[in-house]
Amino acid sequence: MARKTIGFIAFTYVIREKMKILEYSEDIKKSDKQFAKGLQDDCDKGFALLKDIGAAVAIFGSARFTEENIYYQKTVQMAQMLSEDGFHITSGGSYGIMEAANKGAFQGKFGESLGFNLFLPFEQDTNPFTTKSATLESFSVRKNMLVKNAIACIAFPGGFGTLDELFDVTAQIVTKKILPLKIYLYGSEFWTPLVDFVKTTLLDHKTIEPQDADIWQISDDLEWISNDIKKYVGTYLELMRKLGLCESARYKLIKKQAENFTK
Repeated sequence: MARKTIGFIAFTYVIREKMKILEYSEDIKKSDKQFAKGLQDDCDKGFALLKDIGAAVAIFGSARFTEENIYYQKTVQMAQMLSEDGFHITSGGSYGIMEAANKGAFQGKFGESLGFNLFLPFEQDTNPFTTKSATLESFSVRKNMLVKNAIACIAFPGGFGTLDELFDVTAQIVTKKILPLKIYLYGSEFWTPLVDFVKTTLLDHKTIEPQDADIWQISDDLEWISNDIKKYVGTYLELMRKLGLCESARYKLIKKQAENFTK
């Protein structure tokens, strides 16, 4: 009996260790050429999905929230309001806040509901509320595709992935790698400690410029956020004109979308 018990424990240990190995992404095993090709493939998928997409709003947030969660429900409302105004919605394509964003966009019907999902070691399906979707391999490409056609981002509460997306787009704006997007943080109770850290610790240590401390706007008012994004469209188009982008296909798409906001 003792030998059987020891054997079972050893067998269980081996299985557990094999499962730990399976938790790692196959990306680790790729050669440099394979990795580079994967990035190119992801870019091709993303560009194809964003073709003919004008002004979008990117929505970030936790994959762990269910339909009963208040932030999930508010995300649905937010995305639906924006979609009814004619904005396209981009999300990470999976569940939680991502699903809520796509669900609201799907219900709004006047904007595309775009989902950029990600291959992960564990199963992560694309939610059923996307009108267009792609599954990518690279976090970095995915983050760029989420905001490539966005004129605004709304971050609902989330974890490391949400913070990664938020700080990544913020860094791109600050370094002028992309046109300035409006960034809103929904959920004052959740986000205020982070904003306080930025406006005190980072500023006190002079690790950011003073004007960068105000790049995020906290609000619990969905209607205000929606109206503020609509107002920003004109400013965004004017900046595109100054940069000589008024003949670009995207400029023309956004300008046509803007006609909905003045009705």
